[in-house]
Amino acid sequence: MTSLTDIQNTAFMAIGPSRIAALSLLALVQAPESADSTSAGDVLALSVQRISAAHDMLSSGLNTLLAECSYALPAELEAKRRACLEMLGPLHRAVTAADGTALAHVRAVPDLAALCLYRLEPAVSAFLKDMVQTLHQAQQLREEERDAQMRATITHAEGVGKNIKFISFNASIEAARIGDMGKGFAVIATEIRELSGKTQSLLEEMSSYLKH
Repeated sequence: MTSLTDIQNTAFMAIGPSRIAALSLLALVQAPESADSTSAGDVLALSVQRISAAHDMLSSGLNTLLAECSYALPAELEAKRRACLEMLGPLHRAVTAADGTALAHVRAVPDLAALCLYRLEPAVSAFLKDMVQTLHQAQQLREEERDAQMRATITHAEGVGKNIKFISFNASIEAARIGDMGKGFAVIATEIRELSGKTQSLLEEMSSYLKH
């Protein structure tokens, strides 16, 4: 089963590189015309991929993954997600332009330098930091609750096991007291002892699971 920690790592890997991608796009549009076109094309392609991956994760991917784990971002963190998505929007629209002139569209983004350097990068960094901390704490709480439930289950099973042993002991005494007529009780006592053994195995399995 996917944990909140797994989702945290997946989201971080998808969103984090958008900061570098934004700075790379800024560098590309400011580069002189004599710059190596092959190298620039590689950087552009990678930047487009990173911007798109981050936009997809911020727009719906993250919340979809969290919903599958029955979790939703707290209101304050959700607001930061939406803010990052809004800031990433102009770059995403530029690099995914259908006419294939991504750099021209990037160059036309209003206040591009301010967006990449002073708005997007700090916002994404702050969101990722808070997301990691929030999901880590939420996962820890879930694990603590799971352990508590397991301990309660084991305690209950131990009580059942003790009752089974007590019933088995009484049945054996009764079978011995009656003699031949108590053979039926003896059979019951044997079955109860077997059930007690199975219960003990179940307890050991639960204890092993809890240790993990």
